[in-house]
Amino acid sequence: MSLVALFISIVVLLILASIVAFAIGANDSTMASLVGAKVLSLRSAVILGGILLIIGAVVLGQGVSTTIGANMVTQPLPVDLVFVIALAIIVWMLFSAYLGNPISATHSIVGSIVGIGVLGELVWGTPIVRWDTISIIIIGWVLSPILSLAIAYLLQRYVRRTFLSKSRGLTEVQRREQIFGWLLLVMVIIICLSRGGNDVAKAIGLLTVLFAEPIEFTLLLLLGGVGMGIGLVVLGRRVVKTVGIELTELRPSTGFSSATAGAMVLLAGTILGMPLAATHILITSIIGAGMANQVSSNKTVLRKLIFSSLLTVPVSALLAICFWGIYEMTLSILFLPAF
Repeated sequence: MSLVALFISIVVLLILASIVAFAIGANDSTMASLVGAKVLSLRSAVILGGILLIIGAVVLGQGVSTTIGANMVTQPLPVDLVFVIALAIIVWMLFSAYLGNPISATHSIVGSIVGIGVLGELVWGTPIVRWDTISIIIIGWVLSPILSLAIAYLLQRYVRRTFLSKSRGLTEVQRREQIFGWLLLVMVIIICLSRGGNDVAKAIGLLTVLFAEPIEFTLLLLLGGVGMGIGLVVLGRRVVKTVGIELTELRPSTGFSSATAGAMVLLAGTILGMPLAATHILITSIIGAGMANQVSSNKTVLRKLIFSSLLTVPVSALLAICFWGIYEMTLSILFLPAF
């Protein structure tokens, strides 16, 4: 590949990584409990969330960026393959955000890389994906939503029994709910910072598959954080509304229990460098807290969320394969073959 073509490729990938970050932000439901519990308006919530995501991306993002990027592949990938992976992620995540369906960035990224991995082994005869890393990520996908649902359920039962059931009169109930509103705000701030490190950096983590040696992340993480913050403000309102308002009825105390459960699970995953499905963690924690209050979830919305979740990995993989085929028939003349 010529130096000019390499320079153009890296510029294009940086732009694509920014768009991936934008798509991740557009699918961010972190602020949903604040909006659903009427602690903040939708506009204030997404602006605050955008700022916190940028901070979390820079401070906490490096470990997850490596796991979701270089540790998933057996070798540095050619620019053209990373281009195809990024394009598949962008298309599916933006389409889902436009429909108001929150999906996991981790699922989309892993699905796209797996699609290229299948091509590598079946077409080129070259192992690309580290399937042991994929297995660990999938285990985290399965266990973390179950854990967050259970913690939210138990915590909300404790809150009801210890605080709310002993309140005397409507005034005292409102006063305690107001206190839980402030506590909810604190928990959501923790979640945003954690998600900034665990989720926003996944867009930039794609760039690590280009390099055999560790790279300086700070400026790249800032780029990803800004991209996700803008995505949340511009397009993320649809997703926040779906999860915070349409999924189930939320009060400040319910939101506090769900947010605390989500913060505990997500922060632990971020510290361990494990790329969890933050969207699923937050949604299942809201469902768990609602179950403790004996408040049912909107079945139509829940089915839509489950359907979108199940589709994400296979659709992302198929999109990556299809985009590679299109690329081979068109733009590949600008690059050397992948393998």
